[in-house]
Amino acid sequence: MGHPIYHLDLRTELCHVQVRLNGVPVAELTATGEQPEWFAPPLNPYLVGAGNALEVVITPLKDGQPSDDFSALKVEGVVRRYEKGAPVGPGSGPLVYELTVMAALAERIKQAKDQDQKLAVPQSFVERFDNEATSFAAELTQGSPLGDEQALRDYAMRLRDLMRARDVPGLARECAGKVQAYAAAYQDDPARIAQSLEQVLRDEYLPRGMKTDFERDEVELMPVAEGRLWELRRPGGLPFIQTEPDGNGSKMQMPVVVGLHQGALGVVR
Repeated sequence: MGHPIYHLDLRTELCHVQVRLNGVPVAELTATGEQPEWFAPPLNPYLVGAGNALEVVITPLKDGQPSDDFSALKVEGVVRRYEKGAPVGPGSGPLVYELTVMAALAERIKQAKDQDQKLAVPQSFVERFDNEATSFAAELTQGSPLGDEQALRDYAMRLRDLMRARDVPGLARECAGKVQAYAAAYQDDPARIAQSLEQVLRDEYLPRGMKTDFERDEVELMPVAEGRLWELRRPGGLPFIQTEPDGNGSKMQMPVVVGLHQGALGVVR
């Protein structure tokens, strides 16, 4: 049997849904019209083995705007397991876990009606499932939170200055923790992943130019996995690494999640 790859197969209607796995954002969908939205992100870099916590946060939408009416929305999802290299598609792959959100929501609606109350917006649900072969529990659920905001801002400036200097090898070296995590998550060659990352930065990001028009105090720090990791964002909640727009207005972007790697801050996701 090959290395297992886990995916969340998520389908939503008439709502905005955010999904976090063990405290790490893995999916966000907005379905405003008659057509459902579908997304099937891979989960391996955020798994902890036993008792994975999948948090689903739901905001109803009506005419595209937030609403307090939960009666029309739909959220359906399953976790599926694939063998490495197998095709991924809706409904394929062995079932690992099926979300119970709709049943739990129906019970909350009934209880609120019985008490002549309305449900608060948004509503949050936590589902739990186990996985095999891959665990980042030491990093995501067992480690101590990082509380030094000044060190995080200092590190953000280190990354920004590398982008300003167009130092692609230096920027890629800062991502060693991310490379190792993805190699372990997908049973892949870390040298190949590192080479691919540096090539993308050099051949696709560098020619477009990376946005660095922000200062230390403007960096937004977003806790991930209860503060064990932190996402760095540019002002306005924008991805930390983002290119200038091309002639068609399109941009390339790369979120940056920072944590401890070999005793020092580094990019880990």
